[in-house]
This record gives sequence, structure tokens and C-alpha cells, in this order.
Amino acid sequence: MAEEINDITGYILAGGKSSRMGTDKGLLLFNGEPLVLRTIKQLRSVVTKVVIVSNNNEYQKFGLEVIEDLLKGIGPAGGIHAAFHNSLTSKLFVVSCDMPFITSQSIDYLLLHATQSQITLPLYRGKIQPLFGVYSTSCLPGWKQLIDRGIVKLQEMVTHFDLSTLDVSHHELFSNLLFTNINNKTDFNKAVKKLNHGN
Repeated sequence: MAEEINDITGYILAGGKSSRMGTDKGLLLFNGEPLVLRTIKQLRSVVTKVVIVSNNNEYQKFGLEVIEDLLKGIGPAGGIHAAFHNSLTSKLFVVSCDMPFITSQSIDYLLLHATQSQITLPLYRGKIQPLFGVYSTSCLPGWKQLIDRGIVKLQEMVTHFDLSTLDVSHHELFSNLLFTNINNKTDFNKAVKKLNHGN
């Protein structure tokens, strides 16, 4: 596993101010710590280098490299584009900062089962999860072309590449909870309740 770890960089997409949340999601306190810090801890136990993609300088306080979107205003597509440009490794693990229930074990599982495809993503209950996956830097030229054409929805973008999916619908490491992401205050409050109830 060591060789694979050294040839992959973890990228956390932290964006910036969320229009639906009204604040920067990654900096929200969740169970007493910033949401992004939970992600950093899980990722750092699996990969040797973690980079935050954000247009907010506040993320510098976590002591990691922080890079900005090169193409702003297009959401996660821009964050992944910046990660491709920045990466010194051929593979990246991309995760959103607003998934508080991810685990190092689930990241490790995906890395271990990633194929030689350009993109490897979990498939959960029929839906691919592009914000929790392994990407190759070889995607960069095609990714930029899609953006230039105005195609910036991740669910569509990934289908234009050599894509492998891992059906984790019934795997013990994966659950609906793991793929919970926080888009607004209602989502945030629900996630806090789930945490408190140990679900």
C-alpha cells in the first residue's frame, strides 16, 4: 500500500462562501471542530500529502498548502481543475469538505480498489459520487475542454472519461450517512442530530 500512498495526493474542495449556507461551510464548527478539520484528519491518516482548494485565505490556519481555483465561479469543477494543475502525483483523491461522516477506512478501500481507469468513483444506490473519488491528472485536457464548452456538472463531466465505478451499496464501510453532504442549514442541523444519536 505504501507505494500507492506516495503516488497520490489528497485534495479537499473547500470552495468559499456558500450561497445556500450563507457562510463558508468548511469552517463551520461541527462537534466542536471545523468541518474541514474532520476531513483533514481522515485523509491524512491515509495519504502523505493533503492540499486544500479554496479561495478563502482562512484555510491557511490548518497548516496545509492552500490553492485557489484557476477558473472561478464554476463550483467543484473548478476546484478539481485546480487540483489537476497543482498535483505532482499522477493520481488524486478528491473529497468535498462538507462530508462530515467520511472515514479513513472508506478512503483506503477506494484507493486499494482503484483501477487504472482515469477516474474511480463509488456507486451508491445507483448514484455515482464524484466528490469522493480517485482521479488521474491525465483528465486535465479533457476537463478543461468540457469547462470551455460550459459543461460543469460533475455527474455529467465524469462520464466523458475512462470511468470505473465500485458498487458499495451493500458494503459495511459505506452508508447513506457517509455520503451525507451539507448544503444548507437544514442539512447541517440534521447531520448534528445524526452525530448525537450515533447513527
